Amino acid sequence: MFGSNGALKAFASGDRGLPAQIAAEIGRRITLGELKPGSVLPKESEMLQNLRVSRTTLREALKILETKGFISAKPRAGTRVRPPEFWNTLDPIVLSWQGHADDQEGLVQELFEIRLAIEPLAASLAALRGSDLEHLQIRAAFDAMAVEHASEHEAMETDINFHLQIIRAAHNRFLLPVSSVIRAALTISIPKTFKAFGGMQHSLAMHEAIAVAIGKRDATAAAKAAETLLSATYERNFGSIGR
Repeated sequence: MFGSNGALKAFASGDRGLPAQIAAEIGRRITLGELKPGSVLPKESEMLQNLRVSRTTLREALKILETKGFISAKPRAGTRVRPPEFWNTLDPIVLSWQGHADDQEGLVQELFEIRLAIEPLAASLAALRGSDLEHLQIRAAFDAMAVEHASEHEAMETDINFHLQIIRAAHNRFLLPVSSVIRAALTISIPKTFKAFGGMQHSLAMHEAIAVAIGKRDATAAAKAAETLLSATYERNFGSIGR
């Protein structure tokens, strides 16, 4: 099962990230449905033979998968794949494992739905709780978006930074893990948006409205501005919400 994948054969010994690479490959197979929930992974001896790694490396890889909620090991029951409801889907590493899922459009849509639920709240909290310095940093992040960029990647990073500055200024420890969702959603969607609109000029005014409202400490206006931006972006990419 594992020996047939060319990617695994490339995992040479001596790579310090080998356990993480093996975990990623197995994790991708689980997210793709090649390894079904409830199925039992091969015996350790078989996996060692196919992967050609040390027992320590394999066990470290399986430990990574277990901590992410993907597998469960029990004596005499073997190591079984767990259902998706146990996966730590907000973990950046787990998000990267899902990058090869067949339903990429559906994955991005679900990421945006989380953004719609979270970012207006984050904007309102940033308006109320953010320090004057953090508000200046949000404004500076917007100004960086508005200038001409040398590459699409540079432009994308300024957009991502703007949204993450707002999350940080919200001062809610439970919002911080959502940063990985925002980064993942933007990383996938921004290239599509650039291709359709030739850049980010069409959305600059909506981004600025968020920064202005936060700077004025107007929580209601900040939440509304964030909702306006996200709803417009969602509709551009997926059509009407709920469709």
